[in-house]
Amino acid sequence: MSFNISRPALNIAFRLLCLCLTILGLIWVLYSSEKYAIALILMSAVAMQFWSLLNKLTISEREMIYFLDAVRFSDFSQKLGRKGFGGNKAELADAYDTVMQKFKHDRTKNEKHARYFHAQIDHIPVALLSIKENQEAAFLNNAAKRLFGLSHIHKVSDLKSFGPSLIYELQHLRTGKKRLIRIIHDNEEIKLSLATTKIVMDGVSSYLISLHNIQSELDTTQIEAWQDLVHVLTHELMNSLTPVASLSNSMNLLMQDISQKVAEEKHSTEFADMLNDLRDGIGAISRRSGRLDSFVVNYRKMTKVPPPEYQRMPIAAIFDNMTQLFAEQCKEKNIALMADVLPKSLAINADPELIDQAVINLIKNAVEVVSDQGEGKITLKGYLDRGGNIIIEIRDNGSGIDDDMLQKIFVPFYTTKQEGSGIGLSLARQIMLAHHGSINCHNNDDGGISFRLIFKN
Repeated sequence: MSFNISRPALNIAFRLLCLCLTILGLIWVLYSSEKYAIALILMSAVAMQFWSLLNKLTISEREMIYFLDAVRFSDFSQKLGRKGFGGNKAELADAYDTVMQKFKHDRTKNEKHARYFHAQIDHIPVALLSIKENQEAAFLNNAAKRLFGLSHIHKVSDLKSFGPSLIYELQHLRTGKKRLIRIIHDNEEIKLSLATTKIVMDGVSSYLISLHNIQSELDTTQIEAWQDLVHVLTHELMNSLTPVASLSNSMNLLMQDISQKVAEEKHSTEFADMLNDLRDGIGAISRRSGRLDSFVVNYRKMTKVPPPEYQRMPIAAIFDNMTQLFAEQCKEKNIALMADVLPKSLAINADPELIDQAVINLIKNAVEVVSDQGEGKITLKGYLDRGGNIIIEIRDNGSGIDDDMLQKIFVPFYTTKQEGSGIGLSLARQIMLAHHGSINCHNNDDGGISFRLIFKN
């Protein structure tokens, strides 16, 4: 049988032997002579050898404690010491350092994955929220912060300013089917698709909420439906109207010739009156068919908004152009037209012709509304909202609009004016949708109404 004794074991045995010999020497000196100086030296040597042996026996345990503490506190910068190690323990030290490097590499890798994962979440255009059962809430990505215009929240109740519908849904979470909710943000009604997923981690339940802003999709679908309807109606109307208008115009010219000949010849008064009535009737049909033809042509414009040709447009330049365009009309009607842009350098990427058409329609409506005010006031404002969107606002001090009509005024053909066509606001809405923006309106607290053109950032 062979024994393989490691170098650390031989080192400890040698230290024990030296300690025992030193103790024996100390005992011999104390009992055989009175050489106290030598005894003191031997006692010091015993103490030093004992301390060295104790340190040697516990060094691996201490290193193990340091290692476990490093793992517990995720401090992987330390390395296991080599002092006093040899043979098997040196191999153990190498194994410890290898494990430490593996932990360090895995942590670095996990941190990279976490940063990549968070970057992906922030890039998602859908707002994500986390809500716990105790109503604690937090935004999970930038889309949520932009949607609500807030940097962070702590409780569901922090969102109460966005309407009771949202608070109710967030306080009564239900997994499963998506739901459509409405929120009020900066006086704009926004429709959201809400979906909920329950997550259980370490026995703690929480809910992942996704809020997708589908307002633009709904607006686009609605506009496309109206455009299809208008296209069909105008096509059928024109097919029937064109021959009627042509025939009535020809008959009107013919009646004018007949009336002239009748006037030159002698006929009874009764016949002349009947002829005049017939001429007037045909003339009325001709005029009305002409107006109807113009009416249909105007509504056809609703289906022909061209794609925007984008240019950089300073809002201050847009307002300068509008104030010059309406200066004389506002002066005649005693209307104060003012403009303000903050910051002064604020600009949009848009089609100049389309945006001018939308703004002109809104200012024209405002002029008509405040004409009877005595001291009318129209204010053009350009600014950034809390979400970083660029806003062009047309504000007047008129009588406002009934709340039940606010949601209808952008519908094609709908108008609150006796001689209105119902096309101006609908066209402005289509122009903004073509620019991937939106338009809304609300009654002012101090009277009047404000229209806001919203250009998404």
